[in-house]
Amino acid sequence: MLKVLIVDDELHAREMLHTALSICCVETEVIGTAETVEEAVEKANSLKPDVILLDINLPDGSGFDVLEKVHDKKISVIFVTAYDEFAVKAFKFSAVDYIVKPVDIDELETSIERAKNTKETNDLGRKLKVLIDNMNNAGSEEKKIVLKTMESIHIVRVSEITHCVSDQNYTAFHLTKGRQFLVSRTIKEFEEILTPYGFFRTHQSHLINMNRISRFNKTDGGALVMEDNTNIPVSKRKRHELFEIFEKM
Repeated sequence: MLKVLIVDDELHAREMLHTALSICCVETEVIGTAETVEEAVEKANSLKPDVILLDINLPDGSGFDVLEKVHDKKISVIFVTAYDEFAVKAFKFSAVDYIVKPVDIDELETSIERAKNTKETNDLGRKLKVLIDNMNNAGSEEKKIVLKTMESIHIVRVSEITHCVSDQNYTAFHLTKGRQFLVSRTIKEFEEILTPYGFFRTHQSHLINMNRISRFNKTDGGALVMEDNTNIPVSKRKRHELFEIFEKM
């Protein structure tokens, strides 16, 4: 049974989350609720929940204040937020789970299942730092992303990524200086996150950083060559779109 603490300053929101959990997540138990930072910290440290459903804006501070004072840094946190699109992007980059208000029950169920499977490999402190940095810095050059492999959590600058390669439900990240990480998320998810920051899907299996292209070879159907000399295929339907981007660069 997964123990859940609900933190929100609005009574109807706490009641709604409690009801939703009872409907879609029968293997969860709500062990407490809180409406302030002080109350949330006290209950998190005394009741030791597995998961905190956490609103960001609280009367005496923020959800970030709660997390800084929670003793268990492997605890799973799901932000329940009404924040704008930019803040949601920050959550995605930081691998911090979130649900946008009004809460969709299917999304809640997915997030709870994810929390159940990742608690032992969680690193709340590092992910929280990246989240706050990204929310305070909109520049793509300074943007950081959390990449979770089977062994570790890596924090890298987006600008250091040269390209990504799909491997079924995994994505292989290729970075500068020959670094490589295999992450258990699909390339489509990363395409949605990275496209606004200069990345382009050249092929079903390839996502590239446009700032890391060395040249385009027109022979043999055409292929991109990255700074690390990797050849990246370009599908026929993507070639025209790619050339249009070249014209604007």
